[in-house]
Amino acid sequence: MGINVGVYGLDHPHRNGHLATLDAIEGIDSLFICDPDGAAAAQQAAQLRRGVHFAGDWRAMFADETLPVIVVLTNNRDAGALTAEAMEAGKWVYADKPGASTVADMERIVAVGERTGAYLCPCYARRCFPETRRIAELVLGGAIGELWSFQIVWVTSQAASRGTGNWLFHHDAAGGGIVYWLVCHWLDLLRVATGQRVQSVCAMTATLDPRIDVEDLACACLQLESGATGTLRGGYLLDPFPGYDCADLMVAFEGSAGSLAYVPNGLSEWKLRLRSRVPGYEWAAGGAPVEVAEPDRSGYGPEFLREFLQAHEQGTPPPATQHDALYVLKVAEALYASAQSGSRLQIAW
Repeated sequence: MGINVGVYGLDHPHRNGHLATLDAIEGIDSLFICDPDGAAAAQQAAQLRRGVHFAGDWRAMFADETLPVIVVLTNNRDAGALTAEAMEAGKWVYADKPGASTVADMERIVAVGERTGAYLCPCYARRCFPETRRIAELVLGGAIGELWSFQIVWVTSQAASRGTGNWLFHHDAAGGGIVYWLVCHWLDLLRVATGQRVQSVCAMTATLDPRIDVEDLACACLQLESGATGTLRGGYLLDPFPGYDCADLMVAFEGSAGSLAYVPNGLSEWKLRLRSRVPGYEWAAGGAPVEVAEPDRSGYGPEFLREFLQAHEQGTPPPATQHDALYVLKVAEALYASAQSGSRLQIAW
């Protein structure tokens, strides 16, 4: 027997993906949908196969003891306050990243969790991708020796092709631009893959489309706790071409005894390649592809959601928590502060 799940908000770019996953995944009996636009909620519900009910008021939904889990799908500004309210009622919350628009809002969520025992699980779904786990296994396992450097590029379509009126591109509702939408994934995964936090940042940002008021380009130099230093570049920069080039989406790590490159949309036959002189990795001495299983790409983050539901059932921490969300927001705010001041900033942990 599964659980009932409440869903607040339908005004989110990942709405369709999240709802498709919630509709298909095992372990859920019914969905309760609440949105200020009742007509939109009814239209969305008609497309779902699972039993759907409507909650007219989010406060009543949060107070409903038959709904132990709440999914929050709304803008970053409102998501923080709603998540805190749901957790005050003892609900576990599953929400899109970054989970709030400021460090202060996330600190409130952390405090509520400490008081109630409830969790926020920010949807950093790439944590569960097979390639992410393989990258972390190789880097943390010493396959490239001591980590020296890294580079991350995550460039996607322009704001114009996504609709500049979307709340994503307006600071009041979003809190930030490309850093909060895509770069945040790799601020999170950099720690997952290396086991280290960012300790200093020097950044520049730009708003290239005059119709938006958040950054659509961010470039940063990041230094980790070990001294390993690398670069990160993210942007809403591409015209709506079909697909991506190799340099648009890539991650690489260089170490004292090897290197690891991840090019998910490259032109070659491999997505992940290792070069290593470390004993035990002789098969990659001249450079060799690393076998990686294809992730389940149905809906949005199905494996991540499964692990969240399993954690709720077992009463164990979910695959990402409010503490992880707070870490990412602290690095993001340091990046913004560095760009504004034009100086390198240390991050106090």
